[in-house]
Amino acid sequence: MITHNQVLISLESPSEYIVSFAGVHIAIEYESEEVHGFLSLLFGDLQGVPTCEAETVLWITVAETAGEFTLSGVGGNPFSGILGIRFAAVVFDAVIFNVLNKNDQGIAFHAGAVAYEDKIILLPGESGYGKSSMTACLVASGCSYLTDELFFIPINDNAPRLSFTRPLCIKSGSAEAILDLLSERLLQSALSDQYGYVIPHRLLNSDFRQITDSPSLILIPKYVADAPLIIEKLSPAQVSTQLMTCDVNGRNLEAHGFPQVVEIARSTPAYRITFSSFDGIEEAMQDLFERLGWT
Repeated sequence: MITHNQVLISLESPSEYIVSFAGVHIAIEYESEEVHGFLSLLFGDLQGVPTCEAETVLWITVAETAGEFTLSGVGGNPFSGILGIRFAAVVFDAVIFNVLNKNDQGIAFHAGAVAYEDKIILLPGESGYGKSSMTACLVASGCSYLTDELFFIPINDNAPRLSFTRPLCIKSGSAEAILDLLSERLLQSALSDQYGYVIPHRLLNSDFRQITDSPSLILIPKYVADAPLIIEKLSPAQVSTQLMTCDVNGRNLEAHGFPQVVEIARSTPAYRITFSSFDGIEEAMQDLFERLGWT
């Protein structure tokens, strides 16, 4: 477990951490080594090269209250707090907002994504539907992690599909089931407090490869307390409706990205998985993979 009583080491001059995603570069300027370690935990798989020209600059400075820092920049009010789960959530929101604010080069879905034998499974879902929990379960069952937050499909068919690869972010209310997938030793490497967990995805599965193909399967999670485990096939119309609710940057796209959504829904098999626990999910997914001819 990462704590917040480290000795604050000030740098002689502000340093810059570059986060790159979907052709956009965000610079985060900071003043201490503690912040650098925090940013490396959050954005280690998305770090850009220092020579990238940043479209937006954010700042993390030492706050007046001991042990706290302040995030400021474009697109939001300053936020102060310790380098914990709430601070991580605010930093993620600020970076994603600035990455997508004017991005019209593709459609970004609020979705998890994993890979099964190089086939991408997209897990779109609104907050509270179990998207991150199901992503964690599939990774712990042997799938390769890609993201639990954002998947970007460019308008240019020849351009790579992109996953916003960050640590798994688990809210406190969902933590109990996820923690059963991790050993106590591995949990010591996670960032945690009363608000939840930020878990480096390699703790669940060290096999990480950045796969940039189109999704081969859409799996829409739906957590329902005490519900039986059900996997049901969805029609393209049902999938289109679900995907539009997860279209993060539709305001920048012609017709809010609906033509691209319809094409994805028509060309990709899709299922809804309703669950109340992880019991039986690995076996059910293997049955689905066999049905799809993946095994």
